[in-house]
Amino acid sequence: MIERRPLLIARCLGITDVAETIRFACEQGVPMTVRAGGHSVAGKSVMDGAVMLDLSLMRHVAVDPVRRRAVAQAGATWRDFDMRTHAHGLATTGGVISTTGIAGLTLGGGIGWLMGKYGLACDNLISADVVDASSRSLTASAEENPNLFWALRCGGGNFGVVTTFEYQLHPVTSVLGGVLVHPRTRALEVLRGYRDLTGGASDELTAYAVLMSGPDGAPLAGLALCHSGNDSSTAEEEVARFRGIAPPVADLVGWKPYPEIQTMLDFTAPKRLLYYFKCAFLRELPDEALRTIITYGESCPSAQTNIILEHFHGRASRVQADETAFALRRNQYSLNIVAGWQDPSLTERCLDWARAFAADMERFGTGDTYVNYLGEEGQRPVQASYGSNYERLMRIKTEYDPDNFFCFNQNIVPSSAIGGAGREREADALQA
Repeated sequence: MIERRPLLIARCLGITDVAETIRFACEQGVPMTVRAGGHSVAGKSVMDGAVMLDLSLMRHVAVDPVRRRAVAQAGATWRDFDMRTHAHGLATTGGVISTTGIAGLTLGGGIGWLMGKYGLACDNLISADVVDASSRSLTASAEENPNLFWALRCGGGNFGVVTTFEYQLHPVTSVLGGVLVHPRTRALEVLRGYRDLTGGASDELTAYAVLMSGPDGAPLAGLALCHSGNDSSTAEEEVARFRGIAPPVADLVGWKPYPEIQTMLDFTAPKRLLYYFKCAFLRELPDEALRTIITYGESCPSAQTNIILEHFHGRASRVQADETAFALRRNQYSLNIVAGWQDPSLTERCLDWARAFAADMERFGTGDTYVNYLGEEGQRPVQASYGSNYERLMRIKTEYDPDNFFCFNQNIVPSSAIGGAGREREADALQA
């Protein structure tokens, strides 16, 4: 979906390279984008005629098992991260697709398998090293530059380029998880059972529901589970309730190393497809909403298209709204409409289907969404995604990036420069 050609690509090896690249772009008056893990479906990592600051070679992860902390460079993926931390029996919340970059996920909040027990990825961020728009190297933490630290925890790439992240780790070795697969004919039964059981789920259990196609193209309904509790009998009992919703045609749930759970859904997001996302938060899942989801599932435009419900709950939902920039703290469901296709001739059909689906679901939604799933919807959805925290984010943006140099993102406009040079730079680049 994204075919653009930057002016040049700066493949950085460290913080000095990052600072020099920012300085060069500013001095030359050239716009700049930032590529970390390279998982941006919205295409925010690349722009025609811009400098691309590429962090993908900076992937080192260092683990301190005594203090239960990890310091990771911004080009690392969750696969890189999990393999290093798992060697010490430790982990932190980190998405559900192992090819996702740690940087983009964390800076946008960070939904993942462990969110119910340990919170979002951004809730586990201890500190970050940042290069701002004036090429200054800063450390952001609760003690140093605390306003910047607050903003980085969901504010995205609006405030500078984060070169390293320091995370709190937790004891996690094996978890009870996997996928239960059902024929699509049981979709309503499966989704109702999912709704009823997640309504009372423990913090340790994170469950997703998905409408997808099998390798042979057969329409399926699936439940993806991860139970990270320490009591094996309690975990088995809770997972057994999901097994009891309906007889599965395939039961792939069992005790597995955490990194294996982190890779089990990678098949749903292969590289080199065309993708388009639409997403909404839903407070509840009434039968009418479930039937609407199933109706659109029956008209999926391609075999690679998936419809995913993610249960946002537990500790991630109980953090105070103003404790981090992630304001949407409540028990809810994220409806993720993932259109994927290979044949370019299907593009308009896939886009129309996803947009119509999202529009039809608005009557059940909260009016806001997870910022990491936004595409090119414009400024209003960005503001809604930050809720009551948006004005504070604008003030912090003014302090660290008053000219909106970092504008190729889900942009937070500086309160001092609305409609100013940064937005003009973005508009000019998009027109080009």
